[in-house]
Amino acid sequence: MRIILDDRREFPNGNFYNCVRSYKDCITLINVFKKLDFISLDYDLSEEKTGYDVLVFMKENGVEVPHINIHSDNEIGKPMMKKYIEENFPKARLTFNPLEVKN
Repeated sequence: MRIILDDRREFPNGNFYNCVRSYKDCITLINVFKKLDFISLDYDLSEEKTGYDVLVFMKENGVEVPHINIHSDNEIGKPMMKKYIEENFPKARLTFNPLEVKN
C-alpha cells in the first residue's frame, strides 16, 4: 500500500498510489490495509488534523512503514514531522520530495 495525503496538490498519474485528501480518509486506508510500503504526507490539510497527526496515529497503532516522504512546505510542521519520524520510525527511509501545487 502506497499512500499520498494532500488536500490541494496534484497527485501523480498512474495507479501506483492511493491518494487521499483528508486525515480521516488516510486513517481509513491505514486501518483497512494495515501494511504500508510508502506514505507521503503534507502537514497542512485545511482541517484541524495534520500530517503530523497521521504519524502519531501510526506510532500509537504500531503501523510501520519502510519509506516516509514529507512533501510539506510548512516551516513549522515540516521539521516537527522530521523529528517525530527520526525518533519514532528509526528504520524508515525519510525523504523530502515535493508534489506540484494545483493552480
